[in-house]
Amino acid sequence: MKKAYVTFCTIEELSCGAILCIIVTLAFATAIGRCIGHPISWTVEVSQFFLSWLAFLGADMALRHGQVLGVDLLTRNFPKKVQAGIKLLTNLLILLVLILFVKYGIDLCRSNYKRSFQTVGISYSWATASLPFASVFMSVTMMIEILQQVKILLGKEDVA
Repeated sequence: MKKAYVTFCTIEELSCGAILCIIVTLAFATAIGRCIGHPISWTVEVSQFFLSWLAFLGADMALRHGQVLGVDLLTRNFPKKVQAGIKLLTNLLILLVLILFVKYGIDLCRSNYKRSFQTVGISYSWATASLPFASVFMSVTMMIEILQQVKILLGKEDVA
């Protein structure tokens, strides 16, 4: 199971890198097109589509690597078990919000199925699907974090 998760994480990171390259390429092509007098109108919408996926998948990567903004000014001097308890509580709250994102994100996808990008004609639901899709991944990341904090609180993991 751990190997499958590591493989998934690698695929997610490679996908984010590829999406970023696509966005940069589209922005460059748009700039060149405008300079030569032939603007490419569809690149903006395609970039917006990819940006929504990049933002949410990137959020999962940041969460997994502990690169999410946090304020530990008060808690950094607390004992490790107290820090773990506070992290556990905040991670449970984050998990609750992510579950709500999945529920309401699916509703958002359903309500946007008739709306489409004007120049490319694909349903806007494909862009809004990035929220519940990535929220499921972030929920898995949060559950792993929650298990680590529980292990610390139970004294089954070194808190060095």
